[in-house]
Amino acid sequence: MNILITGGLGFIGGHFLTRIKDNNSYDKIIVFDKMTYASNYKRLKNIFEKKNFLLVKGDIASKSDVRQVFHAHKPNIVINFAAESHVDNSINKPDLFLDVNTKGTLNLLIEAKKLWVNKKNVLKEFYKKSIFYQISTDEVFGSLSKRNSFDEKSPYSPNSPYSASKAGADHFVRAFHKTYNLPTIITYCSNNFGPYQNVEKLIPKIISCIKQNKDIPIYSDGSNIRDWIYVEDHCKAISLILEKGKPGKEYCIGGSNEMSNLEICKLILEIIDTLIPCKNNNKYMDKIKFVKDRKGHDFRYSLKTSKIFYDHKIFQNSSFKENLKFTVAHFLNLKLKTL
Repeated sequence: MNILITGGLGFIGGHFLTRIKDNNSYDKIIVFDKMTYASNYKRLKNIFEKKNFLLVKGDIASKSDVRQVFHAHKPNIVINFAAESHVDNSINKPDLFLDVNTKGTLNLLIEAKKLWVNKKNVLKEFYKKSIFYQISTDEVFGSLSKRNSFDEKSPYSPNSPYSASKAGADHFVRAFHKTYNLPTIITYCSNNFGPYQNVEKLIPKIISCIKQNKDIPIYSDGSNIRDWIYVEDHCKAISLILEKGKPGKEYCIGGSNEMSNLEICKLILEIIDTLIPCKNNNKYMDKIKFVKDRKGHDFRYSLKTSKIFYDHKIFQNSSFKENLKFTVAHFLNLKLKTL
């Protein structure tokens, strides 16, 4: 069985690769990545010394690149991590997000359909256990007030070019399942954090600002709320869905760690102060600077985690604060034993 992992050199995809690097159930693990600024080949290059791992440089937005990788490697499973994901960038370059996130996903779906499904929309014998796994986001559901949480049945209501492009991709995934009987799964996740995340994201950006003795920009008054999930927990959930998930279904992977942006910033600064105390009676908190709010900035995200994850107790040994400490130490180039 061959598995195609798009965006495998990115933050979440890279952690998933590390998780499955010793998994012998796959004949070939094909990592298909454009190798952009957000890719991290350096930390993952040793994985490709394994015989069943293969790196293919390519762009899901390119029909020919996608066609070639499907033709050459005939994957049974596709996990689509590949995406432009920084909301601020989507405001300035919405066309890029459409091309990669929406059209790129469509390119993958078209080739999967050609390979897996016959003219009668029946799965070919060799692909009876195939799955097209779409990694989505809670942002497709839009913004919440301080009450309630999104679940798998929540209506889509994207408010940024990024979330609109991901919503469009999800709709194509669902349509290919309903129209062509393509076996698909969609999971929605909350905000990921962990080692090796790109510095443009909130948590590593806060730490980077402290390392560089710069002010920490926080949108508006910092009251916007996000639900945080440790990237390793997200990858555990993905592995579970690959094993237990049902085609045509959607699942929510929440972290159950809701905090305002100001609260998460203060918590990170408190952790930094325990690891590297601020000198000369200065305070890290003084580095917080409120800036003009982002356009279309959603107030709150919250996911009701799907029952399957509680049934299998995959998050029960996970500690948000310990994972955050580990992440902060990573970006400060400190070893775990210092915690």
